[in-house]
Amino acid sequence: MAEALLETEGLTRRFGALAAVDGVTLRVERGTVHAIIGPNGAGKSTLLNLLSGELRASSGRVRFRGEDVTRAPPDVLSRKGIGRSYQTANVFPELTCAESVWLAAHSRNAGRLFQPRRDGADTAAREEDALRACGLSGRRLSRAAELSYGEQRQLEVAMMLATDPELLLVDEPLAGLGHDEARMVLALLREVAQQRTLVLIEHDMDAVFAVAQTVTVLVNGRVLESGPPAAIRASPRVREAYLGEEEP
Repeated sequence: MAEALLETEGLTRRFGALAAVDGVTLRVERGTVHAIIGPNGAGKSTLLNLLSGELRASSGRVRFRGEDVTRAPPDVLSRKGIGRSYQTANVFPELTCAESVWLAAHSRNAGRLFQPRRDGADTAAREEDALRACGLSGRRLSRAAELSYGEQRQLEVAMMLATDPELLLVDEPLAGLGHDEARMVLALLREVAQQRTLVLIEHDMDAVFAVAQTVTVLVNGRVLESGPPAAIRASPRVREAYLGEEEP
């Protein structure tokens, strides 16, 4: 079996006696959208925090491109090619779109000898490419605070893309969006997924089943089931534990 881009083995995070993530083993294939779903309190965001280095695992392993990165901090994981978004748009309100994306692109130069000519050109190119890919070229001089919430979501994706990640960890990108904005952001994620791997947390099941190749269901911090969307949708265990909640 070919090496997965991202793997976890027995990944666990305890807060006192509570195991928010409890022995999670995942395999995220390169070039796919792998959705993580489950009821509130299932441990989904805690899992993403472990994968992005913002929380330390109590036990278990995380491997990225075959390398053990279980204890790597967020800045190191970013330079290795992992990007992260949050449940609420995480942007710099007073900075313009161009400044925000340039700052994200420049972060890839940290930790090495800065070469102004080469690094400056690379950073500027990543900035322009990210703004264009996210439909924000015409808003490059607008401050983030002036953007609609949907546009702030686009900007957050642009900031991730500017770090040139291979893997994106995306936490509820459609939360708080109206129908038109949600449709726009979903189309953007589809476009991004053509060239990158996504781990996606999302409560909108129509969106999940429309974009994901693999769906993992978490309940009480544990993997209930994992597989292709059709199998997950048809699973009696998943319906009882989660999807059934949304049926009349």
